[in-house]
Amino acid sequence: MRKLTKYAGVTLIELLVTMGILVLLVTILYAVFNVSLRGWQKADNMLQVTTAARVALGQMSKEIASAMIKTGSNSYYCVGFDKEDGSGWRTDSIGDEFYFIAPLKPANIEGGSDLCEVGYWLDGKGTSDTSDDTLTRFYVTDRRDEAGSLFDFNFSTPSGRSNSNEFVFNVTGLEFDFFDTNGDLFDNWDSRTAGGAPAKIKIRITVALGKGTSSTNPEFIRKEFSTVVSLPQ
Repeated sequence: MRKLTKYAGVTLIELLVTMGILVLLVTILYAVFNVSLRGWQKADNMLQVTTAARVALGQMSKEIASAMIKTGSNSYYCVGFDKEDGSGWRTDSIGDEFYFIAPLKPANIEGGSDLCEVGYWLDGKGTSDTSDDTLTRFYVTDRRDEAGSLFDFNFSTPSGRSNSNEFVFNVTGLEFDFFDTNGDLFDNWDSRTAGGAPAKIKIRITVALGKGTSSTNPEFIRKEFSTVVSLPQ
């Protein structure tokens, strides 16, 4: 007579234990992957924030350092406004403002001199979402051959001769501090009444990237950057 061989099956308890172990392993792997992904995203956000600040401060420093400011001049002057005073020329600005004259006209623009009006202000886009805040650069070429001197920082200058463009995105703070030759600090500056150009200008910008806040979103980055520009006296 042939002997019957018994085959042991998998019990329900063994199956549940196996599935539980599998779910636990998948959960651990997902948690590790999620932490790694968030860490990578935060590092990438920090890189973008730092790059944006470097671009903004680099160009602003270069342009401000080339400003042509003459003592008592009504043509070659600079004006800086503190946002807390509400006295700026831009009604939609949510940060400080600074305007000056500099020889920065691009080579592809014909006519007039190399001088132009340049300025910086912070556009909040009229929203409460700080991710829309944008550092904006105001720019007007000098076309005296057409309509006389345009050194008036007039934002209503006809199209084609003015350009207030978005410069750097995600900038949520813009501040200018002005120092005289004695090292005294001023929030506002007008070279026409202050006796000429400030000796130094400290530029501070705050760049933020990511939704929410640092307490609600680990990927959120907000960092302040600053630099000091010396002006010829």
